[in-house]
Amino acid sequence: MEKGNKNHFVLVHGACHGAWCWYKVVTILRSEGHKVSVLDMAASGINPKHVEDLNSMADYNEPLMEFMNSLPQQERVVLVGHSMGGINISLAMEKFPHKIVVAVFVTAFMPGPDLNFVALSQQYNQQVESHMDTEFVYNNGLEKCPTSLVFGPKVLATNFYQLSPPELTS
Repeated sequence: MEKGNKNHFVLVHGACHGAWCWYKVVTILRSEGHKVSVLDMAASGINPKHVEDLNSMADYNEPLMEFMNSLPQQERVVLVGHSMGGINISLAMEKFPHKIVVAVFVTAFMPGPDLNFVALSQQYNQQVESHMDTEFVYNNGLEKCPTSLVFGPKVLATNFYQLSPPELTS
């Protein structure tokens, strides 16, 4: 990424969000002449899939993988992932290293050989106090891991949007 060059940014949202969360960043990057693609992961934002139909991280990540696969062979992008989006871009980095200039992890999970998605999930689930008013959905039964979650207003205001104006978090 040399100064003056225009890049193609691919922005990947975090958990319980959608492409909409990048609207300010998209505006700034495009005003500087960059190409920007924002994606909704499966069952997120306006993606038509239902969370009940997702059986794996691969299912959830399908929109990013399809997008990366559709890029012309010579095109290289800047991948940006926020929060859980770090897992998504890590998977894309493994599968499409020749199509990526650089990856940016914005307060994102950064899995590696000793810290995979399962380990990250287990660590998160052990931090019960941070769940606050989060609702967990157990489509496969209470004895199995949650299949999805919905962050409540308290956890959003405290942990996600604590720097936002109060009128936006109430």
